[in-house]
Amino acid sequence: MDTKDALKQKLVSQYEEWKADFNKLKAETKGAYAEGQLEGSKEAKELESNMDKIEAFIDKLENANEEDVQELKSKADGQLDGLKSAWQNLKDKFNTTR
Repeated sequence: MDTKDALKQKLVSQYEEWKADFNKLKAETKGAYAEGQLEGSKEAKELESNMDKIEAFIDKLENANEEDVQELKSKADGQLDGLKSAWQNLKDKFNTTR
């Protein structure tokens, strides 16, 4: 597997895991928090924004040449760190252990 494919697989895997967890949390909290409070929270908006950034990053990676892949590789962990931080903020606010 080349660098581009490995990096894409890493990003997609983590993104899909957190997206599934977020969707599950939204479903679980819909009834527990009046009018879907989770979805309107600052933390949920931050997470969704970071998820959008990861999607755009993955698209950019798909279309990148080998030279660009090396530059993107150095930025990938930062992208995942932003998503991880946003997910942690959301979990902390809604006291979940997921």
